[in-house]
Amino acid sequence: MVITRFAPSPTGHLHIGGARTALFNWLYAKSNSGLFLLRVEDTDKNRSEQQYTEGILEAMSWLGINPDKDIVYQSERTERYNEIIDKLLKENNAYYCNCSKEELESLRKDQQKKGLKPKYDGRNRDKGLKKEPGAVVRFKTPLEGEVTLNDTLKGKVSVNNKELDDLIIQRADGSPTYNLTVVVDDLDMGITNVIRGDDHLNNTFRQIHMIHALKSEMPVYTHIPLILGEDRKRLSKRHGAVSAYDFRSEGILPLSMVNYLARLGWSFGDKEKFTIEELVEFFRLDSLNKSSSIFDYNKLYNINKYFIKQSQIDDLYNEFIFLTGEFKDLGKTKILEIIEAQRDRCKSIKEIIDESRYFLDINIEINDKLMTKFIVESNRVIFESLLDDLNKIDNWSLAVIKDLIDNIMARLNLKLPEFAKPTRVALTGSLSSPSIDTTIFLLGKERCIKRLGAAKTLIT
Repeated sequence: MVITRFAPSPTGHLHIGGARTALFNWLYAKSNSGLFLLRVEDTDKNRSEQQYTEGILEAMSWLGINPDKDIVYQSERTERYNEIIDKLLKENNAYYCNCSKEELESLRKDQQKKGLKPKYDGRNRDKGLKKEPGAVVRFKTPLEGEVTLNDTLKGKVSVNNKELDDLIIQRADGSPTYNLTVVVDDLDMGITNVIRGDDHLNNTFRQIHMIHALKSEMPVYTHIPLILGEDRKRLSKRHGAVSAYDFRSEGILPLSMVNYLARLGWSFGDKEKFTIEELVEFFRLDSLNKSSSIFDYNKLYNINKYFIKQSQIDDLYNEFIFLTGEFKDLGKTKILEIIEAQRDRCKSIKEIIDESRYFLDINIEINDKLMTKFIVESNRVIFESLLDDLNKIDNWSLAVIKDLIDNIMARLNLKLPEFAKPTRVALTGSLSSPSIDTTIFLLGKERCIKRLGAAKTLIT
């Protein structure tokens, strides 16, 4: 059975690159009827924070990337790591090292002066030192030969063992290090496939040595290129939103995010948009791209605009109320009507909110440019006719309002733009809104009458 995992460190929010890694692992597991597991690598006590753990889990849940078993927390597995470290020590695959920071710094400077790659020279490798305060445990990297990785994306990659030093697997304070915990966890969790960013490639060679020392079977590795900004540098905050929840706050839908992330490094012919079921059905590791992907914010918003049109209205409502509580007094029915009226016009939920605030207050502001052009004497007759007819309506419905508008335009011999533009400005303070009949209907009788009355008084 295929078993994949995602292993974030709770030292910050879920980066979009991490979200893509999680998605690829989830898709590969699901496409092979396997399991997707989640491991929180929270052994760095100084940097790990509970708020980040909660944020990562919430972001993954929002994206629909949920684990199939209980979450594994590294902070709860210290005894197991110590057990493996003891095993490596007893089998002469690790040793104690008592080099001071000053000694190691002197070694590094000396190597740099000689033009050598700075690395630990193994000076305590065969001394048989015992455990003492301040000592660390180092893994014995083979001195000869090379280590080879058969990566599903990069192919066969080899490194001479002389390029690798004896890495620390237990710090002086007794805490295990990343490379040791990853190996132990992957083996204990039965991970068959490791899909992760190619910034981990150098770590993989070290981890392979430890897996061999523990006489265990290696997972299949796939190292995917990183996501880059438009300047072809690693995606970071200078490019804009970079965490999954940044994008949720901007009004991106989870299905839009999943679709865009899936296409950042994977493709299925010319198909651009997928349901979750289609992604699971079509996803293959051999369809991954070998080159880095460029994050295009405009493309993401275009995809989001498509899915806003296609999504169930309740899904849009859930994201709407997540982003704002401003509209709660209107009630769910009215909010749903507003979203439905705006969805074809907007590229994000945030834009729907921003474009709908005129539904909230009785009074609105009209800027000087629109005032000069539309709140003028020649349009007074439109406002007066609309006011008179609106006051006579008892049955407030969209159909009645449509008939009312048609009658006014016929009486005044107006084309739709001649009627709609000044009316829209008077009612919303903007030239941007749903169709004028829908706008009037959603605003309601009271707001329309008050705003048209206010517009009349502004005509000089």
